[in-house]
Amino acid sequence: MRKVLTICLLLSGVLSYPVNAAGPLADPLRIGWASSDITPPKPVLLQGQFHARLSEGVKDPITATALAMESVKNGRTTRLILISADLISIADGMRGDADLRQEVRKRITAAVPELEPTDITLNGTHTHTAPVVSLADTKDIYGVSLDLISGGKEVMRPAEYFELAARRIADAAVNAWKSRKAGGISYGLSKAVIGHNRLQVDQAGKSLMYGNTGRPEFSHIEGYEDHNLNLLYTWDKSGKLTGVVINAAVPSQVSEHLYEISADFWTETRALLRQELGKDLFVLPQVSAAGDQSPHIMWGDKAEERMQKLMDMGEGGTGRNSMGRRRQIARHITDGVKAILPYMKKNIEWDPVVAQKTEVVPLSRRLLGQSDLETADKETAEWQPKYENLLADIKANPGKTKENRWYRDITIAHTRFRRGKSVHERYELEKTNPKLPVEIKVIRIGDMAIACNPFELYLDYGVRMKVKSPAVQTFIVQLSGGGTYLPTQRSINGGAYGAVPASTLFGPEGGNELVDKTVEMLKSLW
Repeated sequence: MRKVLTICLLLSGVLSYPVNAAGPLADPLRIGWASSDITPPKPVLLQGQFHARLSEGVKDPITATALAMESVKNGRTTRLILISADLISIADGMRGDADLRQEVRKRITAAVPELEPTDITLNGTHTHTAPVVSLADTKDIYGVSLDLISGGKEVMRPAEYFELAARRIADAAVNAWKSRKAGGISYGLSKAVIGHNRLQVDQAGKSLMYGNTGRPEFSHIEGYEDHNLNLLYTWDKSGKLTGVVINAAVPSQVSEHLYEISADFWTETRALLRQELGKDLFVLPQVSAAGDQSPHIMWGDKAEERMQKLMDMGEGGTGRNSMGRRRQIARHITDGVKAILPYMKKNIEWDPVVAQKTEVVPLSRRLLGQSDLETADKETAEWQPKYENLLADIKANPGKTKENRWYRDITIAHTRFRRGKSVHERYELEKTNPKLPVEIKVIRIGDMAIACNPFELYLDYGVRMKVKSPAVQTFIVQLSGGGTYLPTQRSINGGAYGAVPASTLFGPEGGNELVDKTVEMLKSLW
């Protein structure tokens, strides 16, 4: 009799199913996970420095991880796939080159026709030890051919890797979609001190990326830091943890100068989380607004280095390289994930509101002035002759190409003079085309939100989005596209690397428009 009465009350709406129960009465939310190895089988060019780097091995594999969600609520079906890849960014054609995002979406929707291209969101972890993803010729990118760089060794060209990455990333997404089952989500906020503002300011007001903060001229660190760890947990119907989305304001750049392929600290983080929370756990990293952030220590480095050495040796390392910092970050993230896990398990949502919106929005370009043009022309005038002289020297002395990493100086010179030329070309273009369209994506899952943009977004903009968002908790996701820096006016005034014209397509005006539009779109989901 009691069982019959309970069923009647549930049907009448007098009682509701508790959110922390072992499972729902129906399957209004279905969740699937999958991952794929996107490590190239041959040497490739690595992206992330001014100079070319031909990979000399695989330190650790790089991965694409996909989370698929399908929600049926009030007769409405919402479908989502979130994909994170261990790449520097997700090429989107903004700079007139490869469009990896479009290619991946095309492959997924061909395999899963019920999905729309905008149901699929991608982001890069911004590792500086992943392959160049491009359809351009290597000579156009670095000023010398890949055959010359490789010395005739068998290598994978950027266009070949583009095809491999698109195929394997799409495979992960399709497999995640096919594996979806009834499940639930919970979201929470934890802490991990892993990212730091990387810009220092001297007493004259000039900003510098990295550098010695112990110098007499040092005044202060330019901007804020965000130590929040935004976490989205997924559960199967029995209440078992299946995966976690980890959103943190730090790019994957501890080992950024390596000549080896690497997912950076996410390798250690995934391994440690699986060791302590289950070997089948899926981990999907997202970089929050972090255009002015990095994992590198800017001050107090002696004490930090000592602790990294002690911790590295305690974890079985040698204490002599950057692996101590990678292990330290992995431990901080894992502890943050575990700290709130008991509360997350007690607050699983089996039937959250799921909604999304995608718009292509024209944002104001960073309009360049005469002084910007003069600075760019000076850079071109300085570096183009250096490149041409080095090129002539190589042609006259071809034996130099047998030297280890001989191509470093010539590719730096080419990159520097091309940066200057690109500013000059933009100066002319902006006279007739002052705006540039970008894709903005917002997602609602229960009372939390995810807001995606294509930039290396300075932290200030992300903070403004969060405080104005209608959500209880908002995940900002940068590098959901090709990525150019989007700096603050403060940083432009300081003149550091990420704020100079050659590093940016947009400035504070476009940043303000991005914040306003993102908040407007978020509010529309509520």
